[in-house]
Amino acid sequence: MMKGLLFTLESFIAILMIFFIIILLFQNPPASSEFNRINYKLKAYNGLMALEKTGELRKDAVNNNAISIQNKLNPYLPDFLNYTVVIFNETTNITAKPSLSLTNDSISVSYFLAGDVDDFKPREIRVYLWGY
Repeated sequence: MMKGLLFTLESFIAILMIFFIIILLFQNPPASSEFNRINYKLKAYNGLMALEKTGELRKDAVNNNAISIQNKLNPYLPDFLNYTVVIFNETTNITAKPSLSLTNDSISVSYFLAGDVDDFKPREIRVYLWGY
């Protein structure tokens, strides 16, 4: 009887030790920089998608108003990120591209807008992000 009780106690202690080790290992998972990059790209893309649903993105893209798009993206991106918006047509960029030669890491998100039936003016909106 005593052997069975000790065996049960040892098993319970072993299960508790394994449980506490698992909790300590997975309590604060390390945040990788690649995960942060993907998260920032997703936030920028979701912001562009929200602007397209309201119709503001297409209007600003056709008017080549990259600054307006950039200002409207403010609520979707963290304050510490630096970013700029560049609009491209079928062949080249319409608005000025940023000079990212001094930055160590930068990412970009592209969003394509098809042209209208009457006026074929497809646009690519590219958001360059750095400073993360």
